[in-house]
Amino acid sequence: MTDMQSLEITGNNSANSTMLQALPNNTLEMLQSKMLQTALPVLYLVIFGVSVPLNLLSLVMLWGNQPRTPTVVFLLNLAITDTIYGITLPFQVIYHLRGNDWPFGDTFCSVATILFYGNMNCSILTMTSISVERFIGIVHPLRSKNCVTVRRALLTCLLLWALVLLVDLPLMLSKLTFHVRELHIVTCFDVLPKELVSSKAYFSFYISSRLILFFFIPLVIMGICYLSIIVTLLRSETIRAETKRQTIHIIVVLFSVFLVCYLPSNLLLIIHYDFYSKGKPLYIEYKLSLALSSLNCCLDPVVYFFGSKQFRQKVQRKSKCCKSANNPHENTQTFEYKPPLSSF
Repeated sequence: MTDMQSLEITGNNSANSTMLQALPNNTLEMLQSKMLQTALPVLYLVIFGVSVPLNLLSLVMLWGNQPRTPTVVFLLNLAITDTIYGITLPFQVIYHLRGNDWPFGDTFCSVATILFYGNMNCSILTMTSISVERFIGIVHPLRSKNCVTVRRALLTCLLLWALVLLVDLPLMLSKLTFHVRELHIVTCFDVLPKELVSSKAYFSFYISSRLILFFFIPLVIMGICYLSIIVTLLRSETIRAETKRQTIHIIVVLFSVFLVCYLPSNLLLIIHYDFYSKGKPLYIEYKLSLALSSLNCCLDPVVYFFGSKQFRQKVQRKSKCCKSANNPHENTQTFEYKPPLSSF
């Protein structure tokens, strides 16, 4: 599967004629790339093996947090999206190991595609919501209790899901598999039949809208929120210098994770379409960068740890219990992480 901007538009308006339409040589070469058929399954399998257990464990620990806070609600949503996203990865592994041949049918191709991209986009929007919630809590602490409530956080999560599903509606209503007669395979969201879009103008608008909604707007919002938090901390005379330094480091780490995971794939997405119009697509590079984006669901537990005081305390209690069980006669002191700010 690929994002829509990296898809090959081919064929006529009927499904039968698309099966008879010959694909360009560069598309056939991409579909036969041994590097992709080897590298992507390995990457997705590793990410699946790490992310799903971590996020399930995080989900259990976050679910038991009482009382619930807006931050915990957002982190729960993030854990759910990352878990569902991770569960789709084995289907990616099978698909690429079979030489980009989809064996699960048309309907499940659409379902897997929506789950794959929908949960990735919902994860981005949830991380953005967390940055806004932290911005209000630190920059405008007096307004925080009234503006940011558990009920509003839950409503925000529901609206995020509604937005993602609404944007993905064209995919839900379309057939995303494509029979490549030259290679005797059926692709899933790698080759896009022309009937999926009514015109190039519509297709370009749809793709641009997705980029703006699910990358550039979140990038700007997170940048503004985290920069404002840093400025507020530096200007504060009541917060210790060590606390300021630790908090700023946390912000830098969280924002860097977002950039490292999502910036390469989105930039390559734009570059690929520019080069594709010149007959020099960067499809393979984009596919590899898309796998890099999947690393975010492995790194999000870092967000859980630094984003929720209750989550940190639970991890510390579990660690202490494990140490006590392994050393019942040893009186050890457990290191306790002290957050630089109660809101982080």
